[in-house]
Amino acid sequence: MTPEQALRWLETKGCEGEVYELKQRSYGIEIKRGEVELVEAGEQHGFAIRVLLAHRMGFAYGNELTQELLDKALSVARVSPRDEHLAFAGEQSYPSVRGIYDSRLASLSFDELEDKLEAMLAPAQSLGVEVTQVSIAWEVSEERMFNSHGVEVSEEGTEIYAHLSAVAKRGDDVATGLYFDASRSFNLDFEAVGETASRLAKESLGAQRLETGDYAVVLRPMAMAELVENVLIPAFSADNVQRGRSRLAGMLDEQVFGEELSVVDDATLEAGLESSRFDGEGTACRSKALVEKGVLRGYLYDIYTARKDGVESTGNAFRSGFSTLPRIDASNFIIQGNGGLDEDEALVVHGLIGAHTANPVTGDFSVETRNAFYGGSPVRKAILAGNVYDLLSSVSGFGRDVTQISGVVTPSVGFSNVRVVG
Repeated sequence: MTPEQALRWLETKGCEGEVYELKQRSYGIEIKRGEVELVEAGEQHGFAIRVLLAHRMGFAYGNELTQELLDKALSVARVSPRDEHLAFAGEQSYPSVRGIYDSRLASLSFDELEDKLEAMLAPAQSLGVEVTQVSIAWEVSEERMFNSHGVEVSEEGTEIYAHLSAVAKRGDDVATGLYFDASRSFNLDFEAVGETASRLAKESLGAQRLETGDYAVVLRPMAMAELVENVLIPAFSADNVQRGRSRLAGMLDEQVFGEELSVVDDATLEAGLESSRFDGEGTACRSKALVEKGVLRGYLYDIYTARKDGVESTGNAFRSGFSTLPRIDASNFIIQGNGGLDEDEALVVHGLIGAHTANPVTGDFSVETRNAFYGGSPVRKAILAGNVYDLLSSVSGFGRDVTQISGVVTPSVGFSNVRVVG
């Protein structure tokens, strides 16, 4: 059965319908202590069906688009609660998004990665550190979306990811370092991944305890992304706002952060890791300002939450596969700001441990530093404690090292008067 045939059948039952199709091939290679331990290749192909019957939603998924799948979705709709805010995307035009598909990745073989793995491992050897894990993974995907309102859109995408962990030793002193990077193309700098992780491990030897106190702190892009992804991004979800689970609720056009800080969510960013022409509901993706010079300008919406607030969807409904319903999330969450960065008297933090335990409702966090340096000297693991809203109101400057880590695009960011427990 084709998506068009499925929609025509649903129409005969008085239903609106939506068909989402995902084809995905994924590959991975992992080396631990010099031995290839894992080589993976996987493939998935499936369909997700959503139907609307008298404002009642039904959902079903499977590996094939069959009559049984349609019947299941329709059966679920008949017993679901009525909700007038439920709707599907209408016919619309879609942006052209550059740099999200690389044919070289679509045809990449394991043999072609041999020199890339060597490039990742080489810095460790020259720096005299031990590589504990190195991995490369990549995927090729195709998504298609159809619905009863004329939506018919598709997109191909690729992504490659590289990771390396290293250990440095000097007598009884042991230090670790890790780094990873990802790209939509095969132009990933594999050597830089290995060099950064190895250098962090070696430079972290001889770490000393830092006295408890208030310090100027610089969060490198990875540390900044870890905090933002876990604590801040959920606050912009319109669903969390409407449910009273966001501190940003009711604060549109108010000053919520320092005036140095702006935030843009841009799903059309060229070569962005989370860039796409359309979201998981078939809504056209776009760029939208969330914070302008510290002032809150908007939230992230899907169709349902947008109808509740009487606004348009921002195209921020995303799927993690064909077996799940769309959910609100950021695309490329871009941190912007002006002002140089002074690191001379700051605690420079390359990574955080425990950011996932922070409270996204209140913004409170207590995280452990990873590969931190003060005055150029390594610091034993310390605790950063505070509130993300207070933190982002004390921004002191921005670096020029803009990097995308997962869905967050950010430079190093400096802050004043951060509580550090040594």
